[in-house]
Amino acid sequence: MISGSNYWNETINKNLTMKRLNNKEYQTFDNMNQNMYQVLKKNVNEAPHKIGVVDTNGENYTYDELLDLADKLSSYLIKELQIEKGKHIGLLLYNSVEFIIAFLAAQKLGAVIVPFPTKYKEPEIVSLVEKSHCDLLIVDKAFHSWVQKNNDNVILCDSQQKKNLFDIDLNEYEAIETSEIGSLEDVAILMFTSGTTSHSKGVVIRNFNIQHAITSYHRILDVDEKDSTILAIPIYNVTGLIATVSLFLKCKGTIHIHKFFDPKQVLSDIQEHGISFYHASPTIFTLMLEEMKSFSKLPSLTKIACGGANMPAEQIKELKEWLPNMEFRTIYGLSETASPATIFPTDASQSHHIGSSGQPIPGLSIKIVDDFENELPVCQTGEILLKGTNVIAAYYNQQSDLITDDNWLKTGDIGYINKDGYLYVVDRKKDLINRGGEKIYSMDVENVIRQIGGLMKLLS
Repeated sequence: MISGSNYWNETINKNLTMKRLNNKEYQTFDNMNQNMYQVLKKNVNEAPHKIGVVDTNGENYTYDELLDLADKLSSYLIKELQIEKGKHIGLLLYNSVEFIIAFLAAQKLGAVIVPFPTKYKEPEIVSLVEKSHCDLLIVDKAFHSWVQKNNDNVILCDSQQKKNLFDIDLNEYEAIETSEIGSLEDVAILMFTSGTTSHSKGVVIRNFNIQHAITSYHRILDVDEKDSTILAIPIYNVTGLIATVSLFLKCKGTIHIHKFFDPKQVLSDIQEHGISFYHASPTIFTLMLEEMKSFSKLPSLTKIACGGANMPAEQIKELKEWLPNMEFRTIYGLSETASPATIFPTDASQSHHIGSSGQPIPGLSIKIVDDFENELPVCQTGEILLKGTNVIAAYYNQQSDLITDDNWLKTGDIGYINKDGYLYVVDRKKDLINRGGEKIYSMDVENVIRQIGGLMKLLS
């Protein structure tokens, strides 16, 4: 077993202490914000007129305006719909400022948001809405017919309009002080894992999971108020909502929202707006590499984070040749870790550990076990198990053997740890191919496929 706090310097580990949260002892940062609404209020006190969000239609929203809208929406929710602490708010929205405002309003009330994937079909959405016991749905008009039959409380948004906020007049509502604001221990997000809806698990993410995750990101990636990013990955997953939106709210940065990912549009906006940070998956970066001749220089892009799968070392080096100013940070995480489990501590493109997913963040431990759950020594391959402050304690309304009695999360991923504490992820356990006693890793097959020119664009 290795512990993340052993691998980081004093600046990153500053104020790391033991704290009792949700009836368990965790190593976490002292003096964290209670929730994202408190983060927003802090931003308004320090930089009220700083642009926090640029919406898909080019509308700018300062931190002061975001707070005003979140306050008014929360007032409407509590006065008209009796949405209070612990109530479930389902969000079926594209990437938009409405999603962010709804999230912040829920955080103020201590309510739980349930983000639904907009890529799903109607039967899948209907099933998840029923499974998650939503008290309110906030949906894009495109999906209204899917949910109106069995749900009384529905707020609509129209992503086609220029100023596409909610179908209620928020100006009729003033900010009210609530007696209860979401605390560190409260559930903030109920996020369903991918897969068939019958097997999809509800990941219960609490405020302290989020705050610990974004504090780790903030310190390790050195993101601050001078940074800006593009949200083109789905906001309904942890990379979009926590690793991008929540992180940039914490550091008082600026988020440019794209409804969908389009490589040319993303690169054009990086060039036009001087974007400094971008977090995406290897597939996204492969598609961006195919457009690099049209965008030969992007000097502002200095920080790249890559998660979701392994990116071949050759492609990381190709990115570095194209973008010499950037640092490439590989990240490994899951919905169950509120995004980060490991982060590459330096520029992976310049490291002999290239190909690794980095080292565990502070407050998180990793061990590798065999098929009988015996811990394996360094450099031996087995299942990756995680335990720590940003790791969930349970699934929603479901007992699962994926979380052990002593709080280890079985990831279902196969990998090993080297002598320097770097994690190498080699495959998903279920995807491992055993041919005549020889183990063939699907990621190796995928990396070969990625090298075939133009194929990733065809498959995307």
